[in-house]
Amino acid sequence: MAKERTPEETAEKKAKNDAKRKIKRDALMALITFVNGRKNVPSEIKASVKIVTPGVRVGTGGGGPSKLTVFTAFFNEFSSVPEQDIFDKFKAGRAEMRKIAVDLIKKNDPKNRVWVSLDTSAEEYLVEGYGADAPADWAGYRPVEVDETEIV
Repeated sequence: MAKERTPEETAEKKAKNDAKRKIKRDALMALITFVNGRKNVPSEIKASVKIVTPGVRVGTGGGGPSKLTVFTAFFNEFSSVPEQDIFDKFKAGRAEMRKIAVDLIKKNDPKNRVWVSLDTSAEEYLVEGYGADAPADWAGYRPVEVDETEIV
């Protein structure tokens, strides 16, 4: 069980941590100022300093196609794909592909649905069908219909 702190101890610890953060931030800001103030600093160094600038978000999100769009186009192009090819190209294992297969049905417009299953013996993903209606022998995920209205 964690030690109970008094309000004074909590405030003291917070002040100590804030002081450490201020020292680190001041040192980083001094480095950023130094690097940005020089003319002959390589762009790689300036870029790496920019990445660690506090308050600046760095990421690759946005701008690219969604996973759903990519896999819909991929399975529209190929009717069967070896499991290893999916892993090599997309780094998606069975657990992630299970979710993607459901999303290809659940999140696509009914006319754009792709019904994908895994043949475990052949280790191959197979396109069972396209469109709003499930294939005749489909045993996977199906959208729920209530009063003839689809609820996904």
